[in-house]
Amino acid sequence: MSPLLIAALLGFFVLLFSQFGSRLAARTSLVWWLIAAFMLVAAIRPELLQPLAHAFGVELVSNFVLAGLVLFLLLQAVEQSAEAATAARRFRDLVSSTAAQAFLARSAPIAAGDRRALVVVPSYNEEESIPALIPKLEEIVRNAELPCDYCIVDDGSTDGTWRILAEMAPKCSVKHGANVGVAGALLTGFKVAVQGGYAFVVQCDGDGQHAPQDIPRMLREASEGRFDLVIGSRFASTVNAKAGCLDSTTRIRRFGARIVNAVLALFGRTARGVRDPTSGFRVYSARAVRTLMTVMPDDYPEPESIAILALRGLRIVEVSVRMAPRATGHSTLTGLKSIRYMIKVTSALTGLRLRSLLRASH
Repeated sequence: MSPLLIAALLGFFVLLFSQFGSRLAARTSLVWWLIAAFMLVAAIRPELLQPLAHAFGVELVSNFVLAGLVLFLLLQAVEQSAEAATAARRFRDLVSSTAAQAFLARSAPIAAGDRRALVVVPSYNEEESIPALIPKLEEIVRNAELPCDYCIVDDGSTDGTWRILAEMAPKCSVKHGANVGVAGALLTGFKVAVQGGYAFVVQCDGDGQHAPQDIPRMLREASEGRFDLVIGSRFASTVNAKAGCLDSTTRIRRFGARIVNAVLALFGRTARGVRDPTSGFRVYSARAVRTLMTVMPDDYPEPESIAILALRGLRIVEVSVRMAPRATGHSTLTGLKSIRYMIKVTSALTGLRLRSLLRASH
């Protein structure tokens, strides 16, 4: 290799290393020092890499160098992705903590020994459905056997959702400063529940698909049966299918649910028995809430939460509920987004199972 190219490489790495602690995080410096040494040896004394290349079955040093660089780029991409995921989770935690504190600041404290449930409604751009939902929630609060409160979490909506909530439910709603997804909205509700001393958390969508009238029955099942997770399922009864309840979902989502079911079977009999793993209508016990708060899944948390709770031996059951077709707004899981969602969910579940097996082997 020409002296000019060697000088150019040296100049490049000097410029690169000058950015440590500035544009480049110093914690990644080790890998950059190693790749610099590798590249300089390949440029100045490539024959030194010949034995190593042959050990890996590569005849040409140039091919070995190329393979090494590709591996380096892959590892860098993985590290950057991991750092981005960590930053996103910390941001989500900050947004949810701020919202939870704001909600608790204007809520009456729960008396010691008082068993209450908190209905958490994650909402994003639901200005058309929220006005009809709030009176139904108010009725549940007045008449439920187990005393209830509700918290509608506006996850950074860009429509008039927050204006409606400020008018109709100012003490029973809270707004996120940024959109952090269903998991972030649910995390806000979990933090309110833990700090407020609630015995159960009910997750209910804000798009009108879930019938609040089913909440007391689901709470009764959780309380009397001592279940940690009660899932409102549209597939748990053949009556639902005959009544057209399956119109609340699509063929591709039903197909995706079967794929998720197959992966959940890896987590034991409890998870295997869940027929509607993507249902967002559910009741969590205080123990389930505390468990999920420490390992809150990304994006859509429903299938992963089943696996996490099953791994920890918590009790899970499904109850049959009616779900109506979405009357307003648009689903976020349509077309290619549904396929992407299923890939993400199955990947997360597979990774969770592999990690659990690795921990068990140590």
